[in-house]
Amino acid sequence: MSRHTSRLLLTLAICLAGLPATGQWVTQTLPLQPGWNAVHLEVQPELADCDTLFAGLPIESVWAWTPRLSTVQFIQDPNELLPGQPDWLTHLPPDHAARATRNLFSIRGGRSYLIKLKTGAVAMNWTLRGRPVIRHPEWVADSFNLVGFAIAPSGSPSFQSFFSGSAAHARKPVYRLNALGQWELVSDPASTALASGKAYWVYCQGQSTFAGPLQVEVEQSDGLNYGRILTEQTLRIKNTSASPASFTVRQIVSQSPPSGGSPVLAGAVPLSYYRLNAAENQFGWLPLADTLQQSPVAPGRDWVLRLEVVRTAMASFIPPAVHNGVLYQSLLEVSNGAGFRQLIPVSAEGLQDYPASAAAARPTLQDDPVPPSHPRAGLWVGSATIGRVNQPSGINNPELPVATASPFQFRLILHVDDSGKVRLLQKVLQMFKPGTLKPDPVTPGLNIVDQPGRLVLVTDDSLISRFSGSTLRDGQLVARRISSPAFGFAKPVLFAGIGDFGAGKFSGDVRIDHDDPLNPFKHLYHPEHDNLDERFEDKVAEGTESFTVTRQVELEFTAEDPDGLTTAGWGDNQLGGAYRETVTGLHRKTIRADGAFRLTHASRIGILNDGL
Repeated sequence: MSRHTSRLLLTLAICLAGLPATGQWVTQTLPLQPGWNAVHLEVQPELADCDTLFAGLPIESVWAWTPRLSTVQFIQDPNELLPGQPDWLTHLPPDHAARATRNLFSIRGGRSYLIKLKTGAVAMNWTLRGRPVIRHPEWVADSFNLVGFAIAPSGSPSFQSFFSGSAAHARKPVYRLNALGQWELVSDPASTALASGKAYWVYCQGQSTFAGPLQVEVEQSDGLNYGRILTEQTLRIKNTSASPASFTVRQIVSQSPPSGGSPVLAGAVPLSYYRLNAAENQFGWLPLADTLQQSPVAPGRDWVLRLEVVRTAMASFIPPAVHNGVLYQSLLEVSNGAGFRQLIPVSAEGLQDYPASAAAARPTLQDDPVPPSHPRAGLWVGSATIGRVNQPSGINNPELPVATASPFQFRLILHVDDSGKVRLLQKVLQMFKPGTLKPDPVTPGLNIVDQPGRLVLVTDDSLISRFSGSTLRDGQLVARRISSPAFGFAKPVLFAGIGDFGAGKFSGDVRIDHDDPLNPFKHLYHPEHDNLDERFEDKVAEGTESFTVTRQVELEFTAEDPDGLTTAGWGDNQLGGAYRETVTGLHRKTIRADGAFRLTHASRIGILNDGL
């Protein structure tokens, strides 16, 4: 089970990682002066189209450096730039005489640009609302590079301290654009500070991956996007300076998303971090405070921060009638206290899915063709561990369960349908239902997709032939099978519950009739275990040759891990609690057992046998 389930979860996580990133909004303000400006964008604008982005601004031209064939060995006067130069992309406004030569059509966050305002324009602020971008410079070796960095709005570092940890840039020439729109050499790097939102010509000697005195690495290139499947990601912060440094991680509230196609902001993303202190024997998940600091971090060393999304702590939210999906969104600011800081977008879906009501609905996973209406719909696979059993033949307290010599463990398989009904399964097969086609109403003779193919969960053996396998084994498509030998029933057993799955109490009766082939009292080759009379004609009453066995199973979910473990995703895709079972029919007295159970959300398919 663990191998198959892990593969399934990994597949879903990979699918999720490929979805477009959305949300986590922040505003960057760039001051523009008449003439030339060298700017660096830290955010990806919501609308990246140049004509839309620069509409209403007195723009004469916008330039993006794209090195292709040659290195830059001297700094050009920006007034000498001409459209069509091989290493530059150019945007020209609609009223420009040479607009037909433009080849820059969209703006990308994390890059630097030269912007020239028209003659007669006044100083102004260019305000961009977008999503922070984590992008490291792509250095051209032995060349000047037009780059900018994630500099804090206040307390900016000097050029000397900023580049001190990189041999490729330390004590190398840097040019900045002065108030007259001309490039000038930074003659005193020790006392000249970098500025937020500015771009510079920085010389790189040899190869380099330098992005600043600290370097942030995330598992997904665009930030901490947990989606609906992931519960834990790792944030790696490396000290790339020349001296020990203190790093700070601070949570920032996301601004409201722009109206239109962006998901609705449901609230902040609650996070926990994993703390491991071997010296004090402290380990486990702790809520991430507004500010978390690590000090000191030696040069070249990493601060590895494991971050868990706590969906059970998300604020309740009721979306508007018309929306394009719902996301919990936040920002993390990583800084070194010396003027460098990197903003990291954080997003996650909550326990409850809200399918988009707008036309541009969010993509869906293959395992989730229709977003389930119940937040915990799907297949849950885990185990129960029995640690206490009563002694029905004992003298003292025969009804009281006592500790066993060793625990007994067996598999549990439960399914929650889209309406929240819970069923205990003995086995389940993950299979594939091929899609169907229908005639195209517009083009005669052409077929279009009617229902796309999808994964299904099958418990009825008579339906297996209607589906195909979902995984390859020895070159053949086969189903993924999960079963529990601890149970011997054929059809799913419906459980009754108090409260909601994951937080309440659920129970059901697993009954094996006295004439059931799987009844433990029956023996296939024993003449007196056929449940027939002496003439082998009529069935005999229950209790003559075998007995009806009933197992009443009760699951009581608990907020805390029953084993006291610190597992990422507990209460989300990891559930558990107290397990109790009462068995009648095996002994003249009732057998009682109790222990603990754990479940993992293995699939989000909320339908068994595809509704057949």
